[in-house]
Amino acid sequence: MAAELEFRGLFRPQAMRQLVPGSWYLGFRCQSCHETFAILDDPAGNGEVEPTGAGVIEVTCPVCAAANRYTAGDMLVFQSATAMAGQEVTPSGG
Repeated sequence: MAAELEFRGLFRPQAMRQLVPGSWYLGFRCQSCHETFAILDDPAGNGEVEPTGAGVIEVTCPVCAAANRYTAGDMLVFQSATAMAGQEVTPSGG
């Protein structure tokens, strides 16, 4: 069963720029450039969290610098595969 994380009112976080590969985050797909970015560490730490509530989240995309408004319904729960938002991933092992 997923834990609920409720958002109320207006929330103005800054997008995270440093992500730890393999860690879980909450974030959005930018409405302008469509890149995925994080705003919070997943408090459950395992991707088992469900964003809820009628809050509005205003945040600037760290990739294209577009400022947009989102709701909890827009929020993604994802596991990071890269160390920096917007950084190209280079496969390891040859």
